[in-house]
Amino acid sequence: MALVCGVDLGSFTTLSYVAWLEDGQLALATWRPAREAPLPPSPGGWPPAFTGIDAPQGLPAVGERSRRADLQARAPTKVLPRTRAELAGWRLYRPLVEAGIELFWSIHEQELASILGLVPVLGTEGMVFETYPRYVLLQLWGERPPSKRQEPAAYVDFVWSRLRNAGYTCDDPVSRPDHVDAMLCALAAEACLLEDDLPAGTVGLPPVIDPAERVLREGFIVAPARRS
Repeated sequence: MALVCGVDLGSFTTLSYVAWLEDGQLALATWRPAREAPLPPSPGGWPPAFTGIDAPQGLPAVGERSRRADLQARAPTKVLPRTRAELAGWRLYRPLVEAGIELFWSIHEQELASILGLVPVLGTEGMVFETYPRYVLLQLWGERPPSKRQEPAAYVDFVWSRLRNAGYTCDDPVSRPDHVDAMLCALAAEACLLEDDLPAGTVGLPPVIDPAERVLREGFIVAPARRS
C-alpha cells in the first residue's frame, strides 16, 4: 500500500504533528510549517499519495460568513473572515486559519501537489486535502470522545485504543492528542487511497480559486464512510 500522511496543523510559530501511514503501520513526526515549505518532508524522500491536513483550506464563498463543509462537519471554524484584510484583524482561531489558508494557497501557487477538487497539476505526485479529526472519529466509530482539553490522557486512550483494535500499529510513543489527531487525518488519507471517488463521509463544496484575494474558497472536508 502507498504511503499517506496526516497533519494536525498548528501555526507558523508552533510545531505541527505528522502521522505517516503505510500498510497499517503509523510513524509520528513533528514539523514547523512555512509558506516557503508548505508540506512536511516525507521519510525516504518520496511524496505521499495523499495528505490530509486539519486546517481550513480557504475562505467562504464571496459574501458568505461560513463554508458549507464547516457547517456539515460541525467544525469549530463555523465563522470565518471574508477577505485577507479581514483575516489580518481576526481573533477566533486566527493562527490556525491563517496557516491553513496560506499553506493551501502556497501549495496551489507553487504547484507542489494537486488539491482535491481542483484540476490535477501535471507533473506532480500526491493529492492534498482538508480533513477534521473529530469528524473522522465520529464517522468511523460514532462515539463522542472525552474532551481533549479537559481530559487529554483519556482522549488519547479513547482514540488510540480504537485504532489499535482496528489493526493499526505504531512504534513511537503515542501520548498527545496531537498524535492521535494526526493519525485520524492519516486515516482520511488512507480512505482516499482506497476509494475510486471521494470517500463517502466527505462534505462541503469543491474549492474555487480566487486570484484577486489569492485564496481558495469553500472546499471539501474529507472523511471515510460511517462504519456500521
